[in-house]
Amino acid sequence: MKNIFEVSSLLTNLNSLIDQNIYLKDIWIQGEVTDFKGPAYSGHKYFSIKDENNMIRCVFFKYAHIGSDDFLDGDKILINGEIEIYSPTGNLQLKVRSVKKHGLGDISKEIDRLRQRLEHEGLFDLDRKRDIPLFPQTICVITSENSSAWEDIKKVITMRYPLVKLILIPTLMQGEYCIEGVCDSIDIANKESLGDIILLSRGGGSEEDLMPFNSEEIVRFIFASKIPIVTGIGHEDDNTLSDYVADKRGLTPTGAAQIITPDINDLKIEINRFSLNIQKSLKYYLEFKIPEIEKVKIRLQNIFPRKIEILIRNTDQIEFMLNDKLSNYIKTTINKLEVIKHSISVFNINEMSKKGYALVENNKKRIIKSIDQVEMGEKLKILLSDGILSSKVENKIKE
Repeated sequence: MKNIFEVSSLLTNLNSLIDQNIYLKDIWIQGEVTDFKGPAYSGHKYFSIKDENNMIRCVFFKYAHIGSDDFLDGDKILINGEIEIYSPTGNLQLKVRSVKKHGLGDISKEIDRLRQRLEHEGLFDLDRKRDIPLFPQTICVITSENSSAWEDIKKVITMRYPLVKLILIPTLMQGEYCIEGVCDSIDIANKESLGDIILLSRGGGSEEDLMPFNSEEIVRFIFASKIPIVTGIGHEDDNTLSDYVADKRGLTPTGAAQIITPDINDLKIEINRFSLNIQKSLKYYLEFKIPEIEKVKIRLQNIFPRKIEILIRNTDQIEFMLNDKLSNYIKTTINKLEVIKHSISVFNINEMSKKGYALVENNKKRIIKSIDQVEMGEKLKILLSDGILSSKVENKIKE
């Protein structure tokens, strides 16, 4: 019959085999740190070390830290320790005795080169960062719809500033399509003017999870945004290039939500304080200004009757003056009309014909005043008081 193992006994046997291998009990491994969790409450550190193809979990107990170098995700390190199988989960892990820095990891070097190049282009300059509105009306949030980050943001903003409107653009915040999704969401928010502020946020995660936010594509979309962008990516110790280019950075999604919203309770306190100051100022003003107002009132009561009397007199004088001028104008106009009337009567054809005069005109209805105005044989009209005579010039005699 074949040997049948319980899981626990199998793992115990495997650990025994490892213990018998002197190379696995005192092994040196070099690689790049990833998925660093930071010191736990106990002081222990949990992380993984990787190369291009594989990785192994590591545990670094607090008592072994003395004499070892500090490290973060992306650091290239040299580890001394022993291999074991962690029985509760069945995972192969390296129990670390010491850690020495071994230069930056390849990914960290690449990110650092990109950071230097973008910094040289001015993408991280403080003087180009946009101001964050103090009292936003709408905040556009770019994050995963079902994430704890979105729940934290809604909770904090609703509690602090319920007057603001939240618009969520659901976006993949890790994985293969994260970069494209974040860039598209930033583009949509700008084209459709979806907010006064864009909050780009996700919760904590491993180095790989946060790596898209070190991409040049996302950094440049943040830089090109017309709407101010605030980031809240990962935890306090997580720094990405997106944080550098953002107009403001929150240490966490919750911290970012606090940065972009005023506290309505603080606003109420300020409004009440301002109201009290106005009331005090108004009371002071009335107490000290009312006597002066009364003095002015008395002066006006004394001055106004005299002013009105003078104004009435001036009005009467203007009225008399206008009447005189109007009368003179009418008289002058009547005289002129009489002169015109007399001139018309003098030159009236009916009156002139009674005295034996006549008016002569040619076919063009031009009045003839001299024989030089007519030609031999030209037809003329002679206008009399009771009719018109047609004539033809047969002779011209000039006197």
